[in-house]
Amino acid sequence: MTPLAPYRRIGWLFTLAWGAFVLFRRLLREGMWADGLTYAAIARNMAIGKGSFWSPVFASSFWLPYNHTETFYEHPPLLFYLQSWFFRLLGDSYATERVYCFVVFALIIVLMVQLWRQAVPATHPLHRWEWLPVLLLFTCPLTEWTYEQNYLDVTMSLFCLLTVKYTIAGWQNPNRPLLPAVLAVLALLAAFLTKGPVSLHVLAVPGLYTLAYDRPLKVGKAVGWTLVLAGGFGGLLALLLLYDPARIFLQAYFNQQVMAALSGKREVFADTAGPLGRTYIVQVLLKNIAPSLGLIGLVWLLNRFWRNGSVSVQSLSKASWFYVGLGLATTLPMMVTTKQIDYYVVIALPYMALGLAAWLGPSLAKLLLSWSLAKPALKTMTALGGLACLATVFYGIRIAGTPYHSYRTILSDVYRIGTVVPPDTKLGVCPDMMASVLLHSYIQRYNRLEMTTLAQKPAYFLTDSVCRVAQEEELRRAGYRPVSVPLERYVLYRRSEGSLLTKSL
Repeated sequence: MTPLAPYRRIGWLFTLAWGAFVLFRRLLREGMWADGLTYAAIARNMAIGKGSFWSPVFASSFWLPYNHTETFYEHPPLLFYLQSWFFRLLGDSYATERVYCFVVFALIIVLMVQLWRQAVPATHPLHRWEWLPVLLLFTCPLTEWTYEQNYLDVTMSLFCLLTVKYTIAGWQNPNRPLLPAVLAVLALLAAFLTKGPVSLHVLAVPGLYTLAYDRPLKVGKAVGWTLVLAGGFGGLLALLLLYDPARIFLQAYFNQQVMAALSGKREVFADTAGPLGRTYIVQVLLKNIAPSLGLIGLVWLLNRFWRNGSVSVQSLSKASWFYVGLGLATTLPMMVTTKQIDYYVVIALPYMALGLAAWLGPSLAKLLLSWSLAKPALKTMTALGGLACLATVFYGIRIAGTPYHSYRTILSDVYRIGTVVPPDTKLGVCPDMMASVLLHSYIQRYNRLEMTTLAQKPAYFLTDSVCRVAQEEELRRAGYRPVSVPLERYVLYRRSEGSLLTKSL
């Protein structure tokens, strides 16, 4: 057993304790942002027979003005299809998409472990320090938010990591490249069918790999592998496009989402305005790796001024340059558009964690070896790590099933609306409320309701404090009366039986 072996167990214990705390804060609680709820609603609808793979359905109402049909063309459909099987197996509860999020994130952690072992030679003392990149991933501020919110980017990240894994496996085993190449291409297609062209950054893997690892450069091999990935992906995509439903869907998605975003015709965000607006995505990435960079700086200072002895640990700079380069390859191309959102960097976070861990690892190992902690100290640290894991388990039990504070009010109102308004009906709202992101997503995900206007004379109508005064007289004339259900943000109305009968006649 190497002198660093005890630190593997200690590292994993503290990583799991901290990671579970970060994860549990949102994963075990009810309520999430609108995007993830929308995707869960589409998956649930698909599970109950409303919509299909190439015709996913959210609702006839939507808060953005880009989707003008019932078919949801905003994103490719693979996540919806995969998640629909979770709904088929687990039923329709808020926990279903949470289980899906946990499974995907756990698989991402497994792949990071495997990629670390690919990158670090078996003879290197840090070969089994897989906990380090996982720990650094949990130091990224966006980890708490993105991996529990059912975002497309997370599932895409899983498939992109698979592509990276099998591309490297094929590169490292030139005598048996066929199976890794096939698996890499299939994973790339799956990533594309989850969130489109942003997944194509993995085509940079062969070029970045030879730049980082080979002297002299293996240009021919890199070009060959790039052509295998691009050609295989292009061939499979071409076959898909021969199928009319797939061609119609992908053409509509490409025009409505991709081309519109590149031409600046999609959402405009204040963060991306101004001369430095297009660098916003890089700024977000730097904020997320700042804790890792701070830790690297701290370990360097301790090695520089307090370390005793002259312990040497082989550098992992090649792995560091490769993964940091791959992380930048995911973010820098996003600067071509002003449609940049914080969670778009989630795809880069595992790469950056792996690259920065390869940078930090040897320095941290030198520091620990120079201190030469005695067995009692190591046992104490192990015990503390175990206690930290137990503490996070009790914390998770305590908060499980409770509403996340940001969504407590909307959840309360939506549940109460669901006790009055039957599912699969239309709920009238004021014009300004048609742009409410949370209302659209919550009433569809929890109550299977769609939103419409007063002109359609729906059986039920919902107002908020702003529009209630402006429309109250019109509602009264149309035969609507308040329903005695206590809501915090809204007032619910129902058309009188006479009005409904008149409309039916």
